Amino acid sequence: VVGGLAVSTLFTLIFIPTFQSGLENALAWIRKLDWRIKTIQLIIFAGGSLLIYFDVDSFIWQLADLFLLVLVIPALTYFIIISLRQAKTKLIGKDEAITIRIRNLMKIYDQDSKFVSEWKRSKNVKSDAKAEQKAGVKIADKFLWQLPLLGYLIYFAYFYLENSFWEIFFAVITYFYFMYLWSSASQLLNKYLKLSAGLLLKIGKIILWFYPLASMIFFYFKHQTVSTTLLFIIIWYCAIIVYTTSNRLHHEKININRLTGKFTRIRRSFYQIVKSIPIIGKKKVPFKALNGVSIDIKSGMFGLLGPNGAGKTTLMRMICGILNQSYGKIYINGIDTNEKREELQGLIGYLPQEFGMYENMTAEEFLNYQAILKNLIDNEKREKMVRYVLESVHMIDHKDEKISSFSGGMKQRIGIAQILLHLPKILVVDEPTAGLDPRERIRFRNLLVELSRERVVVFSTHIIEDVSSSCNTVAVLNRGELRYLGEPVKMTKIAEGKVWHFYVQATDFEKIKNDFTIIHHMRDGDRIRIRCLSSKKPDEEAESVQPTLEDAYLWIQSGKEIA
Repeated sequence: VVGGLAVSTLFTLIFIPTFQSGLENALAWIRKLDWRIKTIQLIIFAGGSLLIYFDVDSFIWQLADLFLLVLVIPALTYFIIISLRQAKTKLIGKDEAITIRIRNLMKIYDQDSKFVSEWKRSKNVKSDAKAEQKAGVKIADKFLWQLPLLGYLIYFAYFYLENSFWEIFFAVITYFYFMYLWSSASQLLNKYLKLSAGLLLKIGKIILWFYPLASMIFFYFKHQTVSTTLLFIIIWYCAIIVYTTSNRLHHEKININRLTGKFTRIRRSFYQIVKSIPIIGKKKVPFKALNGVSIDIKSGMFGLLGPNGAGKTTLMRMICGILNQSYGKIYINGIDTNEKREELQGLIGYLPQEFGMYENMTAEEFLNYQAILKNLIDNEKREKMVRYVLESVHMIDHKDEKISSFSGGMKQRIGIAQILLHLPKILVVDEPTAGLDPRERIRFRNLLVELSRERVVVFSTHIIEDVSSSCNTVAVLNRGELRYLGEPVKMTKIAEGKVWHFYVQATDFEKIKNDFTIIHHMRDGDRIRIRCLSSKKPDEEAESVQPTLEDAYLWIQSGKEIA
């Protein structure tokens, strides 16, 4: 009875809601199918039903085969449709202007699966219900119904079963259930009976480490099998070591790449193995890389500005279809990128921050090779296209030189030439000027401006000068949130009245440094000249000065209110 109640609870709280959500998505997909595909599905279903009716004698097997037919037909249809999808640009006209609409975009890395989400939701519902109970409720009332189940598991595992393998299997299940009950019971004992948290923690550790040993001693005297007992005790304790180590790494937030002290290399290797073991070792820590971003991107240069880890690369990869969004939508000229991902791939060219090339090839050889991979097989057309892209990036004079002899900026231009081979209408470039000297950076920036005359160029950087001199529109991201969207020129108005210039004595500088955001400072005799950000006048002699784009960017990144 208790087992039946437990199974029904799992079905009610987890499996049925998950199945319902999947069924709703499947029905919505079927409704959107073309009427011709629906007709073919109905014909196949009718033919399959007749075949089942005449060839299968048992009524039960007829129902089972019919249910299988209902599942197989949509699944096969989905597989065929997905398999036939290809990258092409026919969805959008050749001369049609491109507009990218991003609405309430969210990306959560290591997000819980549907089953885990439903389980946590059910626990939250239980917790809310318990919170509404009276404060004087007895602990026994919370656990009384679970004690018979625990007692039954102990009897079933240790006394009823005769097969040693199944005995140990159910003993492990009993062990985990017992630890789960103790975890909840210790919190209530501490809350209502005021027992010491330290004492309860010690008791929990004793149960954690000595329960498996007591179980194995019991099974040894019952079956007299030394080898089996030793094997399972080693596996059991190895699992406990992995589990406890993983919990410590997670709770103490230990960075294994920064370990110091004795046996550093061995400890680092062990921790890496622990973190790679599924379920008991690997911990999912959901991280929200983007949080409700809404942007409209049109033809021209669009700049994404923000510090490292702000979410720029995540946003760009989602625009390209490399990553799926957790929530929200991305539309290209009104077409949902989730529904037509493969078909829209021909519109997009993506240059990541780090990309590889065959440096033993010349520029022309490399681009010819890439063109063949992009299905440009006709020799004459391919040669014209390679020459066109080399001229577009101003590298035609270096076409016969090996890539290994190129500077960083020249390699970036070959990267742009590579993604121009299929004439994309959207260029997505991730921090292309990072690591380039000022002269190369200016050249590459000017190249992107030239290319943006005929297409959308999404340009990610953390160098403010690149945005101010090239972008029509800029979006500033900070910790996954959109902090500013507009023209770079208008962005400076955000910092008006918040940038100050004044002098202080050298002895007072440390105090000033902790109180305000210092943009820069310089010694001038016995005093220090300071330029800082502040919503109020920081000093009696401070003078308000005209802000720059860098000042506005620092004010936005400080997390303070934007007027």
